[in-house]
Amino acid sequence: MTRALNPRQLLLLGCTMLAGLVLFATAFFSIGSRGWYGKDSLNLKTSFLDIRGVDVGTRIRIQGMDAGEVVSIKAPENPGSPVVIGLKIQGSYKKLIRKDAVVSIASEGLLGAKVLELFPGSPSSLSAENQDLLTSKHNPEISDILAEVSDMLGKIRKGEGSLGKLTQDTKLYDSLVQLANQSQQTMQAFQQDADALKKMPIVRGYVEDPMQMIVRSNADMKRKTINSSGIFEPGSAILSIEGKKILDKASEWLMGFPKDSDIVIAGIMTAGATDRETLRLLTRQQSETVTDYLKNIHAIHKSGWFSRRKVSPIGLGDKTYPGLEATPETESSRIELLVFINRG
Repeated sequence: MTRALNPRQLLLLGCTMLAGLVLFATAFFSIGSRGWYGKDSLNLKTSFLDIRGVDVGTRIRIQGMDAGEVVSIKAPENPGSPVVIGLKIQGSYKKLIRKDAVVSIASEGLLGAKVLELFPGSPSSLSAENQDLLTSKHNPEISDILAEVSDMLGKIRKGEGSLGKLTQDTKLYDSLVQLANQSQQTMQAFQQDADALKKMPIVRGYVEDPMQMIVRSNADMKRKTINSSGIFEPGSAILSIEGKKILDKASEWLMGFPKDSDIVIAGIMTAGATDRETLRLLTRQQSETVTDYLKNIHAIHKSGWFSRRKVSPIGLGDKTYPGLEATPETESSRIELLVFINRG
Protein backbone atom coordinates (compact mmCIF):
# COMPACT_ATOMS: atom_id res chain seq x y z
CA MET A 1 0.00 0.00 0.00
CA THR A 2 1.55 3.32 -1.07
CA ARG A 3 1.14 6.64 0.63
CA ALA A 4 0.65 9.82 -1.42
CA LEU A 5 3.07 12.71 -0.85
CA ASN A 6 1.65 15.90 0.49
CA PRO A 7 2.26 19.20 -1.39
CA ARG A 8 5.10 20.19 0.92
CA GLN A 9 6.98 16.93 0.32
CA LEU A 10 6.44 17.21 -3.42
CA LEU A 11 7.89 20.74 -3.40
CA LEU A 12 10.97 19.60 -1.44
CA LEU A 13 11.55 16.65 -3.80
CA GLY A 14 11.26 18.90 -6.82
CA CYS A 15 13.76 21.42 -5.44
CA THR A 16 16.25 18.62 -4.68
CA MET A 17 16.01 17.20 -8.20
CA LEU A 18 16.38 20.68 -9.72
CA ALA A 19 19.47 21.42 -7.64
CA GLY A 20 20.99 18.11 -8.72
CA LEU A 21 20.38 18.88 -12.37
CA VAL A 22 21.95 22.33 -11.99
CA LEU A 23 25.07 20.88 -10.36
CA PHE A 24 25.36 18.19 -13.05
CA ALA A 25 25.02 20.72 -15.84
CA THR A 26 27.62 23.02 -14.23
CA ALA A 27 30.14 20.18 -13.90
CA PHE A 28 29.45 19.01 -17.45
CA PHE A 29 30.05 22.41 -19.00
CA SER A 30 33.08 22.98 -16.76
CA ILE A 31 34.68 19.77 -17.98
CA GLY A 32 33.73 20.46 -21.55
CA SER A 33 35.46 23.82 -21.45
CA ARG A 34 38.51 22.48 -19.53
CA GLY A 35 37.55 24.81 -16.73
CA TRP A 36 39.70 23.06 -14.12
CA TYR A 37 42.82 24.65 -15.58
CA GLY A 38 41.78 27.99 -14.19
CA LYS A 39 41.48 31.34 -15.87
CA ASP A 40 45.26 31.89 -15.89
CA SER A 41 46.04 28.72 -17.90
CA LEU A 42 48.74 29.00 -20.58
CA ASN A 43 48.02 28.12 -24.22
CA LEU A 44 51.05 27.13 -26.28
CA LYS A 45 51.81 25.43 -29.59
CA THR A 46 54.42 23.11 -30.96
CA SER A 47 54.85 21.15 -34.19
CA PHE A 48 56.08 17.72 -35.30
CA LEU A 49 56.52 16.11 -38.70
CA ASP A 50 55.11 12.92 -37.17
CA ILE A 51 52.97 13.08 -34.03
CA ARG A 52 53.23 9.27 -33.51
CA GLY A 53 49.69 8.71 -32.23
CA VAL A 54 49.35 11.84 -30.10
CA ASP A 55 45.68 12.84 -29.88
CA VAL A 56 43.50 15.43 -28.19
CA GLY A 57 43.62 14.68 -24.47
CA THR A 58 47.21 13.38 -24.46
CA ARG A 59 48.82 14.36 -21.18
CA ILE A 60 51.65 16.85 -20.87
CA ARG A 61 54.31 16.38 -18.23
CA ILE A 62 56.82 18.83 -16.78
CA GLN A 63 59.60 17.18 -14.79
CA GLY A 64 57.38 14.11 -14.37
CA MET A 65 54.34 16.08 -13.16
CA ASP A 66 51.00 16.13 -15.01
CA ALA A 67 50.76 19.78 -16.05
CA GLY A 68 48.28 19.89 -18.95
CA GLU A 69 47.03 18.19 -22.07
CA VAL A 70 46.73 18.46 -25.84
CA VAL A 71 43.65 20.49 -26.78
CA SER A 72 43.95 20.69 -30.56
CA ILE A 73 45.70 19.14 -33.55
CA LYS A 74 45.96 21.04 -36.82
CA ALA A 75 46.70 19.09 -39.96
CA PRO A 76 49.48 20.44 -42.24
CA GLU A 77 48.50 22.54 -45.22
CA ASN A 78 51.05 20.96 -47.56
CA PRO A 79 52.70 17.52 -47.76
CA GLY A 80 55.82 17.42 -45.61
CA SER A 81 54.76 20.38 -43.48
CA PRO A 82 54.62 19.86 -39.69
CA VAL A 83 51.51 19.05 -37.67
CA VAL A 84 50.70 21.85 -35.21
CA ILE A 85 49.61 20.76 -31.74
CA GLY A 86 47.80 23.02 -29.28
CA LEU A 87 48.84 22.70 -25.63
CA LYS A 88 47.02 23.87 -22.52
CA ILE A 89 49.07 24.18 -19.33
CA GLN A 90 47.68 24.62 -15.83
CA GLY A 91 48.27 28.07 -14.39
CA SER A 92 50.26 26.75 -11.43
CA TYR A 93 52.99 25.55 -13.87
CA LYS A 94 52.98 28.68 -15.99
CA LYS A 95 55.97 30.23 -14.18
CA LEU A 96 58.19 27.24 -15.01
CA ILE A 97 58.00 27.48 -18.79
CA ARG A 98 60.45 29.62 -20.76
CA LYS A 99 60.53 30.63 -24.41
CA ASP A 100 63.37 28.17 -25.09
CA ALA A 101 61.35 25.24 -23.71
CA VAL A 102 61.44 22.02 -25.73
CA VAL A 103 58.65 19.47 -26.28
CA SER A 104 59.18 15.80 -27.18
CA ILE A 105 56.95 12.75 -27.62
CA ALA A 106 57.58 9.86 -25.23
CA SER A 107 56.11 6.40 -24.77
CA GLU A 108 54.61 5.35 -21.45
CA GLY A 109 54.27 1.78 -20.22
CA LEU A 110 54.39 -1.50 -22.10
CA LEU A 111 51.46 -0.58 -24.33
CA GLY A 112 53.26 2.47 -25.64
CA ALA A 113 50.73 5.13 -24.64
CA LYS A 114 51.98 8.58 -25.65
CA VAL A 115 52.73 11.56 -23.45
CA LEU A 116 54.33 14.90 -24.23
CA GLU A 117 57.42 15.75 -22.20
CA LEU A 118 57.88 19.50 -21.80
CA PHE A 119 61.37 20.57 -20.78
CA PRO A 120 60.91 24.03 -19.18
CA GLY A 121 64.01 25.70 -20.61
CA SER A 122 66.80 27.78 -19.07
CA PRO A 123 66.09 30.01 -16.03
CA SER A 124 67.77 32.96 -17.76
CA SER A 125 65.31 32.91 -20.68
CA LEU A 126 62.09 34.94 -20.81
CA SER A 127 58.84 33.38 -19.65
CA ALA A 128 56.63 31.85 -22.32
CA GLU A 129 53.50 33.72 -23.34
CA ASN A 130 50.15 32.64 -24.75
CA GLN A 131 50.31 31.16 -28.27
CA ASP A 132 54.12 30.91 -28.26
CA LEU A 133 55.42 28.20 -30.62
CA LEU A 134 57.79 25.94 -28.67
CA THR A 135 60.65 23.99 -30.23
CA SER A 136 60.07 20.26 -30.67
CA LYS A 137 62.58 17.44 -30.36
CA HIS A 138 62.38 14.06 -32.07
CA ASN A 139 63.15 11.05 -29.84
CA PRO A 140 63.94 7.82 -31.72
CA GLU A 141 61.66 4.88 -30.95
CA ILE A 142 62.29 1.15 -31.18
CA SER A 143 60.89 1.08 -34.70
CA ASP A 144 63.42 3.74 -35.76
CA ILE A 145 66.32 1.77 -34.25
CA LEU A 146 65.17 -1.47 -35.87
CA ALA A 147 64.88 0.32 -39.21
CA GLU A 148 68.46 1.60 -38.90
CA VAL A 149 69.73 -1.88 -37.98
CA SER A 150 67.88 -3.39 -40.94
CA ASP A 151 69.34 -0.75 -43.25
CA MET A 152 72.87 -1.40 -41.89
CA LEU A 153 72.51 -5.17 -42.41
CA GLY A 154 71.28 -4.54 -45.93
CA LYS A 155 74.37 -2.48 -46.70
CA ILE A 156 76.61 -5.20 -45.26
CA ARG A 157 74.97 -7.81 -47.47
CA LYS A 158 75.56 -5.56 -50.46
CA GLY A 159 79.24 -5.18 -49.58
CA GLU A 160 78.99 -1.52 -48.57
CA GLY A 161 81.07 -0.08 -45.76
CA SER A 162 84.06 -1.63 -43.98
CA LEU A 163 82.16 -4.65 -42.64
CA GLY A 164 80.47 -5.17 -45.97
CA LYS A 165 83.79 -5.18 -47.81
CA LEU A 166 85.21 -7.62 -45.28
CA THR A 167 82.36 -10.09 -45.80
CA GLN A 168 82.41 -9.80 -49.58
CA ASP A 169 86.11 -9.38 -50.38
CA THR A 170 87.78 -12.80 -50.09
CA LYS A 171 91.25 -11.33 -50.65
CA LEU A 172 90.82 -8.96 -47.71
CA TYR A 173 89.58 -11.81 -45.53
CA ASP A 174 92.56 -14.00 -46.49
CA SER A 175 94.92 -11.12 -45.72
CA LEU A 176 93.42 -10.71 -42.24
CA VAL A 177 93.74 -14.45 -41.57
CA GLN A 178 97.37 -14.34 -42.70
CA LEU A 179 98.01 -11.33 -40.46
CA ALA A 180 96.47 -13.15 -37.47
CA ASN A 181 98.69 -16.18 -38.12
CA GLN A 182 101.78 -14.00 -38.36
CA SER A 183 100.83 -12.29 -35.08
CA GLN A 184 100.50 -15.67 -33.39
CA GLN A 185 103.92 -16.73 -34.65
CA THR A 186 105.40 -13.45 -33.47
CA MET A 187 103.96 -13.93 -29.98
CA GLN A 188 105.38 -17.46 -29.86
CA ALA A 189 108.79 -16.07 -30.81
CA PHE A 190 108.50 -13.45 -28.06
CA GLN A 191 107.68 -16.18 -25.55
CA GLN A 192 110.71 -18.20 -26.61
CA ASP A 193 112.91 -15.13 -26.30
CA ALA A 194 111.48 -14.41 -22.85
CA ASP A 195 112.15 -17.97 -21.71
CA ALA A 196 115.73 -17.72 -22.97
CA LEU A 197 116.15 -14.35 -21.27
CA LYS A 198 115.10 -15.79 -17.92
CA LYS A 199 118.04 -18.24 -18.08
CA MET A 200 120.65 -15.50 -18.50
CA PRO A 201 122.76 -15.09 -15.35
CA ILE A 202 122.11 -11.36 -15.04
CA VAL A 203 118.33 -11.61 -15.49
CA ARG A 204 117.33 -14.85 -13.83
CA GLY A 205 117.88 -13.38 -10.38
CA TYR A 206 115.08 -10.91 -11.02
CA VAL A 207 112.57 -13.19 -12.77
CA GLU A 208 110.64 -15.81 -10.82
CA ASP A 209 110.65 -19.31 -12.27
CA PRO A 210 108.85 -21.50 -9.71
CA MET A 211 110.16 -24.75 -11.17
CA GLN A 212 113.81 -23.62 -10.99
CA MET A 213 113.32 -22.18 -7.49
CA ILE A 214 111.79 -25.35 -6.04
CA VAL A 215 113.17 -28.27 -8.08
CA ARG A 216 116.95 -28.26 -7.53
CA SER A 217 119.05 -31.30 -8.41
CA ASN A 218 122.16 -29.93 -6.70
CA ALA A 219 120.58 -29.32 -3.28
CA ASP A 220 118.68 -31.14 -0.56
CA MET A 221 115.31 -29.64 0.37
CA LYS A 222 114.04 -29.44 3.95
CA ARG A 223 110.36 -28.60 4.31
CA LYS A 224 108.13 -27.23 7.05
CA THR A 225 104.41 -26.70 6.36
CA ILE A 226 102.19 -24.18 8.16
CA ASN A 227 98.43 -24.07 7.56
CA SER A 228 97.32 -20.64 6.34
CA SER A 229 94.21 -20.65 8.55
CA GLY A 230 96.47 -20.80 11.61
CA ILE A 231 98.49 -17.67 10.88
CA PHE A 232 96.37 -15.34 8.73
CA GLU A 233 93.13 -13.49 9.24
CA PRO A 234 90.44 -15.23 7.08
CA GLY A 235 90.88 -14.58 3.36
CA SER A 236 93.71 -12.08 3.82
CA ALA A 237 97.48 -11.68 4.04
CA ILE A 238 97.31 -10.16 7.55
CA LEU A 239 99.05 -12.11 10.29
CA SER A 240 97.01 -12.94 13.38
CA ILE A 241 98.44 -12.74 16.90
CA GLU A 242 98.54 -16.54 17.09
CA GLY A 243 100.13 -16.62 13.63
CA LYS A 244 103.05 -14.50 14.81
CA LYS A 245 103.65 -16.92 17.67
CA ILE A 246 103.71 -19.83 15.22
CA LEU A 247 106.23 -18.00 13.01
CA ASP A 248 108.38 -17.22 16.06
CA LYS A 249 108.77 -20.97 16.63
CA ALA A 250 109.32 -21.62 12.92
CA SER A 251 112.22 -19.14 12.88
CA GLU A 252 114.13 -21.39 15.28
CA TRP A 253 113.73 -24.26 12.83
CA LEU A 254 115.01 -22.08 9.94
CA MET A 255 118.03 -20.82 11.89
CA GLY A 256 119.13 -24.39 12.60
CA PHE A 257 120.40 -24.92 9.05
CA PRO A 258 123.75 -23.88 7.51
CA LYS A 259 124.17 -20.19 6.86
CA ASP A 260 124.91 -20.72 3.15
CA SER A 261 121.54 -22.41 2.54
CA ASP A 262 118.77 -20.72 0.54
CA ILE A 263 115.25 -20.21 1.87
CA VAL A 264 112.09 -20.14 -0.24
CA ILE A 265 108.76 -19.21 1.36
CA ALA A 266 105.94 -20.40 -0.90
CA GLY A 267 102.20 -19.72 -0.60
CA ILE A 268 99.75 -22.34 -1.89
CA MET A 269 95.94 -22.19 -2.01
CA THR A 270 93.44 -24.46 -3.74
CA ALA A 271 91.17 -23.12 -6.46
CA GLY A 272 87.55 -22.62 -5.43
CA ALA A 273 85.21 -19.88 -6.48
CA THR A 274 88.23 -17.56 -6.80
CA ASP A 275 89.97 -17.32 -10.15
CA ARG A 276 93.57 -18.49 -10.52
CA GLU A 277 95.10 -15.05 -10.98
CA THR A 278 93.53 -13.85 -7.73
CA LEU A 279 94.85 -16.96 -5.96
CA ARG A 280 98.34 -16.32 -7.31
CA LEU A 281 98.29 -12.71 -6.09
CA LEU A 282 96.92 -13.62 -2.65
CA THR A 283 99.46 -16.40 -2.08
CA ARG A 284 102.21 -14.03 -3.25
CA GLN A 285 101.10 -11.42 -0.70
CA GLN A 286 100.90 -14.05 2.06
CA SER A 287 104.40 -15.35 1.30
CA GLU A 288 105.77 -11.79 1.29
CA THR A 289 104.08 -11.06 4.63
CA VAL A 290 105.69 -14.14 6.22
CA THR A 291 109.07 -13.30 4.67
CA ASP A 292 108.98 -9.71 5.92
CA TYR A 293 108.04 -10.82 9.44
CA LEU A 294 110.77 -13.44 9.69
CA LYS A 295 113.40 -11.07 8.27
CA ASN A 296 112.43 -8.03 10.33
CA ILE A 297 111.79 -9.80 13.62
CA HIS A 298 114.16 -12.77 13.48
CA ALA A 299 116.72 -11.72 10.83
CA ILE A 300 116.63 -15.12 9.11
CA HIS A 301 118.42 -13.61 6.11
CA LYS A 302 121.56 -12.64 8.06
CA SER A 303 124.36 -15.17 7.96
CA GLY A 304 127.04 -12.91 9.45
CA TRP A 305 127.95 -9.30 10.12
CA PHE A 306 128.06 -8.40 6.45
CA SER A 307 126.87 -11.54 4.66
CA ARG A 308 123.30 -12.37 3.72
CA ARG A 309 121.60 -15.48 2.46
CA LYS A 310 118.84 -15.46 -0.11
CA VAL A 311 115.23 -15.56 1.17
CA SER A 312 112.69 -15.65 -1.69
CA PRO A 313 108.90 -15.33 -1.35
CA ILE A 314 106.76 -16.83 -4.11
CA GLY A 315 103.03 -17.24 -4.70
CA LEU A 316 102.14 -20.51 -6.39
CA GLY A 317 98.36 -20.11 -6.37
CA ASP A 318 96.74 -23.51 -6.85
CA LYS A 319 99.78 -25.10 -8.51
CA THR A 320 101.78 -27.84 -6.82
CA TYR A 321 105.35 -28.94 -7.55
CA PRO A 322 107.29 -32.12 -6.80
CA GLY A 323 107.91 -32.38 -3.07
CA LEU A 324 105.14 -29.93 -2.11
CA GLU A 325 102.17 -32.30 -2.14
CA ALA A 326 99.62 -31.89 0.64
CA THR A 327 99.72 -34.41 3.49
CA PRO A 328 96.86 -35.64 5.72
CA GLU A 329 98.07 -33.29 8.48
CA THR A 330 98.13 -30.19 6.28
CA GLU A 331 95.45 -28.04 4.72
CA SER A 332 95.22 -27.35 1.01
CA SER A 333 95.90 -23.66 1.76
CA ARG A 334 99.29 -23.37 3.38
CA ILE A 335 102.69 -21.70 3.65
CA GLU A 336 105.70 -23.86 2.79
CA LEU A 337 109.04 -23.00 4.43
CA LEU A 338 111.70 -24.57 2.20
CA VAL A 339 115.42 -24.70 2.97
CA PHE A 340 117.82 -25.76 0.20
CA ILE A 341 121.20 -27.06 1.39
CA ASN A 342 123.84 -27.24 -1.32
CA ARG A 343 125.49 -30.67 -1.77
CA GLY A 344 129.22 -30.95 -1.49
